[in-house]
Amino acid sequence: MTEALAITRLLQNCKELSAFCSQNGGIINESIHYEIIERQPESLLIYVTFLESIMEGSGCQGDQKPCYGRLQLRLNEQGEIIGVEPV
Repeated sequence: MTEALAITRLLQNCKELSAFCSQNGGIINESIHYEIIERQPESLLIYVTFLESIMEGSGCQGDQKPCYGRLQLRLNEQGEIIGVEPV
């Protein structure tokens, strides 16, 4: 699996990304974008942007809010992601 695919899959499934939601809404997976801003042998620092889906009381989508933040991805010796934390 390529690094880009591994990061994309991780972001679509990690609970840590919800730390950047402002309204406790759902993350729209298709809107997730990231940029690697720092690369170290044991970690990657990435900047992530996405849209948060805000639901109305009736259960319908009411709005979308842009969200962003930075995540530290910890890597093992093979370069695989073994941990995620917001920074």
